[in-house]
Amino acid sequence: MKRLLAILIIAIPAYAVLPQCKENPKVVAACFSIHARANIGANSVPIYLWPIGSKRRLGVTGGPTLDDSVKPIYPKNLQFHSVYDDIYGDFEVCPFTPQKEGHLQFVCVESATHLVVVKH
Repeated sequence: MKRLLAILIIAIPAYAVLPQCKENPKVVAACFSIHARANIGANSVPIYLWPIGSKRRLGVTGGPTLDDSVKPIYPKNLQFHSVYDDIYGDFEVCPFTPQKEGHLQFVCVESATHLVVVKH
């Protein structure tokens, strides 16, 4: 019984701590930093990032498919209190899909700093 308990104590943390963003095996390219506006998604993607000065849009998900949007990966300090919040800041994102013109790129957010909430 003690041996089983010892094995469980060692094994459970190994399964509980899965790679979140930067070390996630689903990431397809190098992570990069952007200054962007984050807002709540209206469709199947829960959070969108709009890099300032571009027409590009990034979808925050938990992997490379829309099914992964159920559990998006982002830091706890990126919190929306209302669907009317826009959050501006500096984001380090890691891509789950390659960048392709005219297509939404799926990413996870490793870090979010210098956040400013603007209600509209």
